[in-house]
Amino acid sequence: MSAERFETVCAVVAETLDVDRAEIDADTCSATLPLWDSLAHLMIINAVEKRFDIVLPRRDAYTVRNVGELAGLVDRQLATGA
Repeated sequence: MSAERFETVCAVVAETLDVDRAEIDADTCSATLPLWDSLAHLMIINAVEKRFDIVLPRRDAYTVRNVGELAGLVDRQLATGA
């Protein structure tokens, strides 16, 4: 995964949840960040799709468990050109 792309995903998550970027890493998830609830998850997915101008596969997007998985999903989606 591209470091720049990972950083962008982290920044989007931080912006969406209104937390400091330093609080976000690859393992950040709903268990480690109480603000990340089901509604916030949908908002994060929407913000990531807008930032990268992509549509993530819904099943995959709804089941990512942490920021690292989300960044990997973005990488895979961009690689397919969708």
